[in-house]
Amino acid sequence: MLFLCKFLYRNLKGYRLLAVLAMLMTCAQVSSDLLATIPLKFIVSKISNPRSDPSCTFPFLDSLLTVFDTPVLDPSLRPIHRDQPLRQPPLASCPAISSGMNSVIHPRLTHHSVSGVIVFSLLMLAVFGLLNALLIYTELFLSTFIAQHLSARLREQLFDQLQRLSMDWHDGQKKGDLVQRVTVNIADIEKLVSDGLIDLLAGILTLAGVVVIMLFISSGYTLLSLAIAPLLFLIVFSYTGGIKAAAKKKAKAAGKIADVATEDLQALTVVKAFTLEKRKNLRFRNHVGTYREIGLHAGRLQAQFTPLVSFLGVLGTIIVLGIGGYVAAGKGVKFGLVAIGASTIDIGTLVLFLTYLKMLYQPMRDLSKLTTLASNATSGAERIQEVLDRAPEAAETSVPYEGPHKLKGDISFENVVFGYLKDQPVLKGITLHIPAGRRVALVGSSGSGKTTLAKLIPRFYEIQQGSLKIDDVEVGMYPLLVLRQNISLVLQDSVLFEGTVRENIEMGRSGATLEEIIEAAKKANIHETIMRLPDGYETIVREQGNNFSAGQRQRLAIARAILRDAPILLLDEPTANLDAEAEAAVMHALNTLVVGRTVLTISHRLSTLGRVDEILVMQHGQIVEQGTFKQLQRKKGVFASLLEEQNRYALDRAEDETGITSQRLCFSCLRKEDFVKATAPLTFGGIFRQVYAASHRKDQFA
Repeated sequence: MLFLCKFLYRNLKGYRLLAVLAMLMTCAQVSSDLLATIPLKFIVSKISNPRSDPSCTFPFLDSLLTVFDTPVLDPSLRPIHRDQPLRQPPLASCPAISSGMNSVIHPRLTHHSVSGVIVFSLLMLAVFGLLNALLIYTELFLSTFIAQHLSARLREQLFDQLQRLSMDWHDGQKKGDLVQRVTVNIADIEKLVSDGLIDLLAGILTLAGVVVIMLFISSGYTLLSLAIAPLLFLIVFSYTGGIKAAAKKKAKAAGKIADVATEDLQALTVVKAFTLEKRKNLRFRNHVGTYREIGLHAGRLQAQFTPLVSFLGVLGTIIVLGIGGYVAAGKGVKFGLVAIGASTIDIGTLVLFLTYLKMLYQPMRDLSKLTTLASNATSGAERIQEVLDRAPEAAETSVPYEGPHKLKGDISFENVVFGYLKDQPVLKGITLHIPAGRRVALVGSSGSGKTTLAKLIPRFYEIQQGSLKIDDVEVGMYPLLVLRQNISLVLQDSVLFEGTVRENIEMGRSGATLEEIIEAAKKANIHETIMRLPDGYETIVREQGNNFSAGQRQRLAIARAILRDAPILLLDEPTANLDAEAEAAVMHALNTLVVGRTVLTISHRLSTLGRVDEILVMQHGQIVEQGTFKQLQRKKGVFASLLEEQNRYALDRAEDETGITSQRLCFSCLRKEDFVKATAPLTFGGIFRQVYAASHRKDQFA
């Protein structure tokens, strides 16, 4: 609870004064609520015993009550003759009270009419009721205002922090869990601030106020009425501990459900393709069952707690009615040191105590719900603070940057060592120099470190040893904004965001004009496709760009990169998931994109290498070979082995698909334009498929 208080105090900066004002409004509202019950006693007491006047208990009301002693309200006060003064209500002595014998020896005298007291009490009820309504509106408005602004601030801070955290940290997190922190956990805090804190404060003030007023009216009667309070508090605190623990388990189980649902829905295509629906349903059902069992346990505790409190409330009512009725009937009561004199309690006091007793037990009934709210909010605050306390992905340099904002693109690695896990390096002593404007390809088997090496350049990860420089300056000396504005990426699965086609391309350079966006789209060979859409560049992009093909998404990403016009370009398997036709279109767009830039292409497929100046072969986190295509082919090393394996796979596949052995293909029989079109995608499987299609069209097989 202390952590939650500190968390709220820290994040309510700028709204603390409003929070204090809301608390003051709550204090005033509770006071109004407590005082509004006193007129009930005035009416009942005065009717049952005309001597029991409000001024007997509250002498300061004497002058106010005199105003209501008028013939308009009580005709018996009219003078018998017109020339006589108004008659006054008859004097009567106030009833004795249990605070001492002085009220018996020297009784206070009262002279107010029954009708006047009733009207005065009704006016008090109306005034306190109206005041109570205004105060409730004010406190609820303030609490809602504060809660909404707090939740908005927390969501913005948390989302901003999630974007700043390292890829290494994100790799170890589950997306469903992170989404739950942004949505559910902050909603728990919002609910506590808007509902729980006000109810908690009002409950505490009600408990304290009721006890004080009851003690003021009759201390002995109050002590007997509250005889069951210790047992009630014991039950409340014993059950709230179990309910709180169950609430924490329930929150964790809900997070697991979110993780599983997010994972399976994102892989829905695979689930359908492999007919995994029953298996995934069973897995999801198990997590739902766990959540249900925890929820049932929490519900059982709540179901046991509520009737226990209600039963104790009934016992309290029995005590109040029994003792109050006994004393009001003219008999004294004594329990140990507590004694109540005969007739010191009237029917009005009895009604008032019953009303206060109900007000007293209600906060205790609500305490378990408030504890659950506080528990959920505390758990949410801890999970949010856990993310906020994480260090950003890369520490910004404290030295002011005064260099150029447009870099040349000269990249150099010097003995770079990096690993995702400690003592398990993925890159082992990488030394490499890529001059500005040079096109370099990274090839190698899966897990050799190609993508990892590329991700170090924009500082998605921090190197552990060695140095990485761009234009002879350590990458850590560049502000992240400057560094990343000079790097463009085209990934294997290009992501399109919610918005329009124009907005997605404009992400490459914020503020770009429509003419510049169209020019970039033309260079990416996607302009004509966009113009065929119903709304052209204003066409809405569905989630993850599902209303576009893979090749169209890639060309939109290329248009985004062209618009960015960065000197460094990273291509990570940009055509891995494309068919031959889409691959040819994307390669045509890439040929436009790579001109005049430092290009680092990562690929398992030769089709994405294009016209590169140098090929780097990686194996087990090291560069084992480098050179041109022909040089590496002549070496008969790792690259030649990869090439031979890929060639053999393509030949075997061609035989399986066509039933014609590769020896029977007559390349000399093809026209030149057919051969060029066939070999445009440079994957060997693609070559044979295109040649086979071309030969079928011309019937030129040998």
